[in-house]
Formats: sequence, structure tokens, C-alpha cells
Amino acid sequence: MNNTADVKHFLKDRTLFSHLTSEQIDFACKHIYIAYGKSGSQLSFIRSDAGITPAPGLILVRSGSLEVQSDTGLEDRLSVGDYVLIAALNNSQRVLVLEDCLYYELADFALQTLVANNNELARLINNPIKNITKVESTTVVESNQSAFVRDSMSSLPIYASPDISIQDAAILMSNNNVSSLLLLEKNNIAGIVTDKDFRNRVLAKGLLHTENVEKIMTAKPLCTEPYALLHQAQLQMIAAGIHHLPVVDNNKLVGMITLSDILRSHNLEPLSLNKGINHAVTVEDLTLVSRQIPDMVVKLIDRDARASDVGEIITSLTDAITRKLIKIAEEKFGSPPCAYAWLAFGSQARKEQMLGSDQDNGLILDDGADTSAQEYFRNFSDFMNVSLDKCGMPLCPGGIMARNDKWRLPLKGWKACFRHWIEQRSPQALLHASIFFDMRIISGNENFCRDLQKYVLSLAKGNTIFQALMCENALLHSPPLGFFKTFVLEKDGNHDRVLDLKKRGTIPIVEFARNYALSAEINVVNTIQRLELLAEKKVCSESLVANLIDAHEFIAVVRLKAQAKKFHKNEESSNFLDPDNISALLRYQLKDAFSVVREAQTAMKAKFGAGML
Repeated sequence: MNNTADVKHFLKDRTLFSHLTSEQIDFACKHIYIAYGKSGSQLSFIRSDAGITPAPGLILVRSGSLEVQSDTGLEDRLSVGDYVLIAALNNSQRVLVLEDCLYYELADFALQTLVANNNELARLINNPIKNITKVESTTVVESNQSAFVRDSMSSLPIYASPDISIQDAAILMSNNNVSSLLLLEKNNIAGIVTDKDFRNRVLAKGLLHTENVEKIMTAKPLCTEPYALLHQAQLQMIAAGIHHLPVVDNNKLVGMITLSDILRSHNLEPLSLNKGINHAVTVEDLTLVSRQIPDMVVKLIDRDARASDVGEIITSLTDAITRKLIKIAEEKFGSPPCAYAWLAFGSQARKEQMLGSDQDNGLILDDGADTSAQEYFRNFSDFMNVSLDKCGMPLCPGGIMARNDKWRLPLKGWKACFRHWIEQRSPQALLHASIFFDMRIISGNENFCRDLQKYVLSLAKGNTIFQALMCENALLHSPPLGFFKTFVLEKDGNHDRVLDLKKRGTIPIVEFARNYALSAEINVVNTIQRLELLAEKKVCSESLVANLIDAHEFIAVVRLKAQAKKFHKNEESSNFLDPDNISALLRYQLKDAFSVVREAQTAMKAKFGAGML
């Protein structure tokens, strides 16, 4: 192909080639050959010694689609930007043309030359995590979702002993121009002290500068590892509300990663928004920050971020806004008259929020809460729900909010509710159970939430009739497939015939994971984590779990991209998709994902249906 601008531009936009230098891109272009495959044909990569075209090392789809098949059936599908390593194909595998396809062949000797001279390309090609022939190549992510902590950390963090004075610690930090100081004891991290600690724990409290710095340090700080993904370190910081993470490798301190390091290296919007949330003082401040969230989410979607990561980032920001509003509420109404726990239910509890997710929350009060406490929390909760609505989290249409007296109860009241739902087994009870069983504490007394979860799991685990009814209720959300794998469409608010990617796609997987988790007394609420534990505990087969995780991610990505498309058109976000507006390949993949869901529901019915006998 020589150095055509079109090929160069295409390569630079693929993750696999994005780390190559301009000279290396030019070299690749010189040794790329264009080929064409007709639908239904099989690609052949055999080259004679006298052939003009050298043996290919990699094929890259330019248009159309391919399938990788083996004697056991379909193994993978490839669309624009995806690639196959020829050396990774075994004798039983073959590449078939699904749709008329243009593809590039990169000569094997050229691929090996590039791998030998580019460490990042070598890492991607030889990634031990991947055991399949294809790795998706997507547009380069500005925030570099595949970057490691080691790429941005400071390699020589400043440290001292915990028994030095506060003044000496401050001098050491000032001389080295750092905002944190690690404190080591026998080569182990004993604690960390930051600029903020000097303000809040020394100056604000009038502590003498001669005291040991140990008195103001944060003991046993959170740490990360050098090969942890940078965006995971970002999520750790958001969740904990901190700006520094020591980096350890085999219990040995090797560096420090800070908020500034990440912002400077990758300009990650979630961290910037979290910083704005932390600095907010009023509801109006939070409202201004929250208005930037949809735009940030759409940028992540456009950059092909994983749906699970997007959901976790949205939820982390929602959690941060909620905690800040709780602080504002306590300043407004005074100190709480008794202990409480603010709970999130549904998608926020599972850390799976999407654009337009509404509120699902409640309050657990201390069993000794009196009338005055009830009045305090009634005003408190109304303020919270109204403020969350202002911050872009709509009021729940079903009233599942703490402002509703039914969902603001003492611990014993919540236990009575769950016992009633499990024993009564009415349609309304099952609806409530499906919502409230996914719970997570956002702020307050963690023991309240832990106690309630333990109680609920103990009730549900041994009640086979309740499990069967929950299964029957879940089967109402069947995947939208008819006979011969045709789509079953339904009408949206505009009377268009569409697919509901939430109700018929991700929700059935959520319900499958929840029902099995309840039966196995698993207390995590995130869907992927539930599925992984089900496989680990041998409750479900590893193959079924792996397929469900892939299906959940794929359907969620399609849902997010459909939402992003509406956002770009200034249309209201929804969970609907018109299958006529997507490619034939995407329709194939959706049908495969829905088939996995249907298989899982069949297995669930076989397991829990007997509970009704």
C-alpha cells in the first residue's frame, strides 16, 4: 500500500498500532497488502516461495466482517478494525467471510520487525490475558484505558521514619517539592502524611511542631501496584476521596501515583469532576459540576471504554455527589439525632449506572429513633432527594426514595419488610424484593447495612418456594428472540418498533446473577462479581458464566453507544434501539448475546422451578 494517507490514518486510529512512531507506521504501510474476500468464501494464507506477496503475519479488517471457526463451531467474529494473528491460528481454525470484506495483510517479517522494535506493540501482541486470536482494535483513548500505573508514577518517592518531628517532615517535603511523605518502619509502609494533614491536623488543631509526625499520619494507607491499570487507580482515588496512592511491588515500595500525575499525563475527566465535587460548598455548586457528567460519559463511550468501567465511573461520581449532599444536609439541619445509614438500591448499588439512571435509595435508622428523629430525617431525606434530582439523578417514578416514609425505617422495620416480602410472595412483594435485594451503603453506620444483608440472605437461602417465584418473575423479562432467532420488537413511547436493551437485555442477566447469589448466600451486589463468584463456588459452570459476562458487556456497550448517539443529536436518552439502524454484523452479535441469555434462563428455570413442587 506504500504510504497512502488513508492507510496511515486507519492504522494510527487502531490501539494496536497507536504506539508506533511515524517511521514505524511508514514501514508497516510499505509491507501491507490489500485483499478482498467474497461473502461465503474462506480466506487462504498459503504463500509459495516464488509468490509475489510474502506470508502474512496479521490480517486487519478494513470493511465487512469475518468469522473464525473451528471444528467445534464459531469462535469469534471480526468487524472493522479487528485483527487476527495468523500464527495464533491452529490447524482446526479457519477464517470465513461473513460479509464481503476488504482487509489488509501485514507481512509476517514486517510484523516481527515492528514487535522487536516496539515494546508496547510486543505487549499487546503477546498479552497473556488474551487466549483468543483477535483483540479488538478501537480508536485511541485520550485517557489511555490500557495505561499502567508505572507509566505515570514517580519512581523515587520521598520517605522518612514515623518518629521524626512534624517540623522536620514539613521541611523534608518542602525541600523536595512534594505534597506527600511516606513513613516507613522496617521497610514497611506505616503511614502517609500530606499537605492537607498539616492544615487539618496541625494548624487547625494547634498541634506543636515538635510532636512526632506519627500523630498526624494516615496509618496503613491504600496502595496500588505498578501493573495496575491507571483508570483503576483513578477509581480507587475517587472512591476513597484521596489524592495519593503508594505503589508497591511484592510488598516493596517502588513509587507514588498522585491525582496530579494522572491529570497531567492523561487529562482524565472523571478525576477533574470528582475534584469539583469535593470542592463544592452548595447544592448549586454540585449542580454545575453534575451537568458535565453526561458529556464526560459520552466522551468515554466515543473512546470505546468498557461498559463496566463507564458504569463504575458514573456510579463513583453519583456516590461522591450523594456524600457531599449528605454533608451539606447535616450542616443545614444540624447533627443527626441518631445513627443512620443512607442506602443505594438498584443500579447504583450494583455500580452499573448508565445515562439517565434515576434514584433508588432509602434510610436505615437506629431502632431507638424517636418522633423528633423521624421528623429530622423526613426533612433531611426530602432535601436529599430534591437535591439529587437537581444534580441530574431524576426522582424515582416508583417512589423508591428515602423521602417516602415506607423507605425510611429503623433496622427492625427493614427486617420486617424483607421477611414479609419473602413469606408473602405476592407480585408486589417480588417486585420490591428484586429492587431492594441489591443494596449498598453510601454513608453512615456500616453495621446497619451489613446486619440487614446478613439477615436477608439467611431468610432467602433456605426458602425454595420464594426462589422459584423470583425465578418465575425473572423469566418475564425474556430476551427479544422469536423462532429462528428473529427479533421480537416492542413499541416505545413514540410507537416505534424497537429493542429494549435494558429490560430484555441486561436486566435478565442481572436477575439471573441475583437469584443464584441469593441461593448461594453471596453478599456482593455487582453483577459481574456475582457471576465470577458463582463460577468460583461451582454454583454455575465456568463456560456459562464467561458467556454471560461477555453478553452483559456487549449488550451494555450497544446500549451506551445508542445513548451517546441520541446525546449527540440532543435527543432524550433511552434504552431503546431500532435494529434497522445497525449493521448486519451487529445484529448477528446481538442475537448471539440474547441467545446466551435465553440459555441462562433455561438453566435457571431448571434449577429453581422445582421449588414450587
